[in-house]
Amino acid sequence: MAIILDNGQLRLTVDPSAGGSVSRFDALTRSGPVPLMRPSSPGERDPMRLALFPLVPWSNRIAGGEVPWRGRRYGLAANRPGEPLPIHGDGWQQPWWVSGQEADWLRLTLRSREQPPFDYQAELIYRLAGTSLVVDLAVTHKGAGSAPYGLGLHPWFPRSADVRLEAPADGVWDVDADQLPSGWRALGADDPWDFRRPAPLPRDRIDNLFTGWDGRARLHWPARGVALEVTADVSHYLVFSPGQDADVFCFEPVSHVVNAHHLGAPEHGLVELHTGERYASRYCFSWVAGGDSGARNAPVA
Repeated sequence: MAIILDNGQLRLTVDPSAGGSVSRFDALTRSGPVPLMRPSSPGERDPMRLALFPLVPWSNRIAGGEVPWRGRRYGLAANRPGEPLPIHGDGWQQPWWVSGQEADWLRLTLRSREQPPFDYQAELIYRLAGTSLVVDLAVTHKGAGSAPYGLGLHPWFPRSADVRLEAPADGVWDVDADQLPSGWRALGADDPWDFRRPAPLPRDRIDNLFTGWDGRARLHWPARGVALEVTADVSHYLVFSPGQDADVFCFEPVSHVVNAHHLGAPEHGLVELHTGERYASRYCFSWVAGGDSGARNAPVA
């Protein structure tokens, strides 16, 4: 059953049973609700067709359907039709249970031991604070030994011809036919994927991971008079869109590089957790009324 949070300025609808996903995120204006993420159809429960879902215990794809870790190789089954590789962990495909709730906040909990070496408890908190949605996502390793963890969020946004993205980064990973990283390259001022200043989305398909992010971004829909400030305490993001004819795109703040489990270097963002250790991240989505302010909102503590 869906749960609605409302603080008079924002309204959030969450379905704990559908991977803890958000199905609507709206600004409340005198003219009525204004969607700040893609609104889902009534009764829809597939997280891939909702507004936002959590990424735990990793983000995106893992090569070969296995995790090499501490001298062992752990097999992972493909978990989405049409995808030959395991994708986005398992948190988005399991029901979460409600462990706390008030009018403007919700705490969800998940216990998962379905995919060794990942044996964990996750906590997901949605909180409305003024004109901001604050999301806290945390994972605690419960199994023996250790495991490499990553976190992130997977929001979907409406794509229009005028939408602009500002998200400073120093580089991007190119991908191969399997959408796995094939090589990193620095971003220059003449690169069409340089989002250090507000820029349109690429005309063609994009499904790429950006590095060196400062944790601050701005999404702007001038024709709708809507802007959204995004802040996070992670240093990577992924942009996905099928192309200019698509009506959606994704801007995903994540903690690690795609397929970091096979890249073999700690700087790619995975965090090793031993039994009882916890890793947490925070994300904030702030509505800019009118959408025409160039000033960035301060993150909510």
